[in-house]
Amino acid sequence: MSCGEPFILTMLDEVSLDAVTRARRLRRGFGWGDVLVVAATIIWGVNVVVVKLALTDSGPFTYSAIRYVLGALALCGLARWLEGPLVRPPVTDAWLIAAAATAGVLVNQASFAGALALTNADNIAMISGTTPLLVVGWLVWRNREHFEAKVWGGLGLGLVGLVLVVGAAGGTWSSWVVVPVALANPLSWAVYLLMLPRLLGRYRPLTLAAWVTVVGAVMLVPFGAVEALNRHPHVTGPWLGLLAYSALAAVTLTTWLYLPGVRRLGPARTTVYSYLQPFLTVVAAGLMIGEPILPLQLLGGVIMLVGVAMGRPRPHPGPVPLGEEPTIVAGVSAENLAEWVETQHCAAPSGA
Repeated sequence: MSCGEPFILTMLDEVSLDAVTRARRLRRGFGWGDVLVVAATIIWGVNVVVVKLALTDSGPFTYSAIRYVLGALALCGLARWLEGPLVRPPVTDAWLIAAAATAGVLVNQASFAGALALTNADNIAMISGTTPLLVVGWLVWRNREHFEAKVWGGLGLGLVGLVLVVGAAGGTWSSWVVVPVALANPLSWAVYLLMLPRLLGRYRPLTLAAWVTVVGAVMLVPFGAVEALNRHPHVTGPWLGLLAYSALAAVTLTTWLYLPGVRRLGPARTTVYSYLQPFLTVVAAGLMIGEPILPLQLLGGVIMLVGVAMGRPRPHPGPVPLGEEPTIVAGVSAENLAEWVETQHCAAPSGA
């Protein structure tokens, strides 16, 4: 037994060495946080096709407002069931939650709807693909994280794959006005992602998701109501089915998956997976509505997968609210502990 092992075993307390070994492998590989974020990304990729179909019978703001209201109600019920009654946040946190809702819901949805009126979804996906670079660039500029050359290479490779997937469709720009409008989409999502760790250190994921979605839905309702006055939704059975998917899967379920994933991985690793969404949308469109999948798009998808595998930074877990059960984020605790074990020197007292 080496000189530091008794000291390390004391600090491990109830966490076994086997758990720490598994955590080391997860940090280098693919853990539960990655699974949660990828699952949410797949649902969002399919939802782009669902929204495209639904907007033939309603305006974009009306549809977004309705689906976020329904998603917020479902999240409130889920949070109350699993995490207890929703407690009104203090004033300082209320401002943060309102800011997160403004960026992650209102501006994100408004910019998507506005850009969709000026260009096609392929061009919007191209601009939205800058989100990983925006998040990583901000973290580096603020000296919050530092990334290896392999990470930057992977991010660049993912961007090349994105250009092939989206560019192969041959989208056109109707006006340069669409550029700043569409840029608001990745910018708002980057701001939202960077705000989440601070809030996730104070609230459980479902509780935070419920508050952010409720506030965002309230912000969207006036825009949806005004649009509905000029263009009434044409309510049919298929449209209600599309709405149910967009509300319950693409709002409620994805938020439930995504926020714990962000807390486990941190913003940088989380945002890298957004490269996959355009390719997933292309595949979903081919399967659901028969749109052709071009060879260049398949090549771009493979390049994006390689880029994501290369460009994933190490997880950077966020803090956990006081009083939360450790088992809920046991993976985070074990990963942090594994990192601590790796950095210890054999300098424990002889009587330890």
